[in-house]
Amino acid sequence: MVSARTIDEEILPEGRTSVPEGSPRISAEGIDPELLALPAPAKGKKLATLALLALSVVVALGVLASLRHDVAYFFEAGSPAALGEAADLDPATLDPNTYVTVAGTPMASGTVAYGKMLGSGRYRAFPLAGQRTLYVQVPVESDDAARTSSRREFSGRLITFGDAGGRFGTVRRFLERKMGMPVASESYLLLADEPPSSYAGSLALVGLGLLAILVNFLLLFRLFRPIRVRQDAKVG
Repeated sequence: MVSARTIDEEILPEGRTSVPEGSPRISAEGIDPELLALPAPAKGKKLATLALLALSVVVALGVLASLRHDVAYFFEAGSPAALGEAADLDPATLDPNTYVTVAGTPMASGTVAYGKMLGSGRYRAFPLAGQRTLYVQVPVESDDAARTSSRREFSGRLITFGDAGGRFGTVRRFLERKMGMPVASESYLLLADEPPSSYAGSLALVGLGLLAILVNFLLLFRLFRPIRVRQDAKVG
């Protein structure tokens, strides 16, 4: 037969009939009165901790969302798709966020040079002759202008100015307002010399973001998990 006995009885050494003075007493329901008598944790601190963990999850989700196109491009095919001459391109047949190669003559009159806020790299962007739908960005050094102007084939990531968001907003406005180029959100930008493998860092950031979300959910679970005392049953 199975009979439940108090934890006090279970922990008594053989031959004892009472609990030594000062020992914790736990009822048959597994509740420690002294534990119940302790003051409850401050609600303000608990809410602050909850808000901080929730904010961390939201920030991590935002990072993951911003990197989704970079990760998708990382898994693109290893060989670029040949688009042919830029002057013969039909914009309706172009797929953004793909690895492509295009040929064309850079228009020196439409070239703009700039640098990015993060990093020391310098870039040039320009349209290719014979069309105004596709622009090319190339990384350059200070003495690289001659090599860039003589280059006719460019391979890299094809995106739209709209997908690029604020990263190329200043470049787009400069081309449109200062140089009279018809740059729309549907216009294409080829990020030359950026194969899919160059976006491995984005994949690593996604891994860190997922890890941060998992850790925060585990902390939330531990924060709200009720404390239970298990009472075993004896078979007599």
